[in-house]
Amino acid sequence: MRESTHHGPEPRLGLTFSQNGDGTVSWHQPVADQFVDPSGRFATGALAVLVDSGLGAENHRRRPEGMWTVTTELRLDLLARPREGSTGLGVRTDHLGDDGHCLTTRGYVLDDDGEVVAAGLVKSMEIAGVVDPDGYDDEPPWPSALAPGTLAEVLCLTIDHHDDGPGGTRAVEAVIAPEPALANPLGNLHGGVFAAVAEVAGAAVFPHEREVSSSSLDVRYVRQIPLVGPVTVRAEALHDGRSWGIAQAVTRDARGRVCAVASVTVYGRR
Repeated sequence: MRESTHHGPEPRLGLTFSQNGDGTVSWHQPVADQFVDPSGRFATGALAVLVDSGLGAENHRRRPEGMWTVTTELRLDLLARPREGSTGLGVRTDHLGDDGHCLTTRGYVLDDDGEVVAAGLVKSMEIAGVVDPDGYDDEPPWPSALAPGTLAEVLCLTIDHHDDGPGGTRAVEAVIAPEPALANPLGNLHGGVFAAVAEVAGAAVFPHEREVSSSSLDVRYVRQIPLVGPVTVRAEALHDGRSWGIAQAVTRDARGRVCAVASVTVYGRR
């Protein structure tokens, strides 16, 4: 059997997949240090690549012949942390349809005992003439190459805190090093990696003395995110209340154009 040549963020985060006899695909992600963010909390963003890849793959395999797909929207809602002692997570998908422009799949992240940990939704736009889609479809399963360390270390991420948000509020800048293993098949930053970093940066805007847990992540991908140099994701608070907060995280290209934007909602009393 031909060995996989894929070296993207999926194996780096420990994600693997297998083909089932009925034509469906099973995904698996180990529960390890890559779920810990710089503050020591469970990072919802660590689920983003699993959701983007698992649900996006369902859209991709249902695309019209000769077309490619790119993620345009990703939604992730945390329902519960993986139970203590859990060894891995999987995905259950439900493809909703194709309107001729976008394919939509919703799904659930499951603990190894079948309990639902998170819900997700991915919309993928159909485009032509980007890459050879058949070559990608023939990619065999890759082995896990889980990188050691916390989520920031696995995603080659540094975080700086500022007080130059609107009206002097807190802001966070997360910088992703241009590591080739964080790229998608087109050589740009993987959409799931942006989503993961946006969640980490957005949650970091708020004081962690209130035991912040990220409840939801809502991402819009406007254009490709070049990975020719460091990628900066800036997060600012839109609402910082007593019991919950909302942050917006944005990354821009060298011309100042928005490439992707995310809304991060956190809960936790001060």
